[in-house]
Amino acid sequence: MPTFTFALDEVLDVATHSMLAPSNTLRPTYDQCQNEETVHAALWWLRDHTGTYLTGNSTHTGAPDDAYARGYGPGDDNDASGVLGADDRVVTDFPLHDPATSECLHSDLIKAKHDGHDTLTITLTDGMCELRTHRATTPTT
Repeated sequence: MPTFTFALDEVLDVATHSMLAPSNTLRPTYDQCQNEETVHAALWWLRDHTGTYLTGNSTHTGAPDDAYARGYGPGDDNDASGVLGADDRVVTDFPLHDPATSECLHSDLIKAKHDGHDTLTITLTDGMCELRTHRATTPTT
């Protein structure tokens, strides 16, 4: 049950950029292209040669730096390929707002920050991803 830890401030910067971006700058996932689905703002969890990180799905100018998992960024010794696969790929995407259900991850992240949380964790369990925010016991940056 591996867990990856991200600085909530960095994740929120990336998420906000995608939420505020013009809809014509939002990149679809492969499945969205195949199914001709409407594209909404999302966080993409990626794994590539630099590490594992969260990025937005917008190509709009002024994007913030990607939010790397602690210990899995450029220059870090950890390698996520054993857990996330060896190829460069999108691990999964997290919609920031789902009009069909009115769920809003972006609002949840803002509320967590307001409540004093400073960390976002993603835990892999049985092929599922669980996102949680909390107050870190050690600095995340």
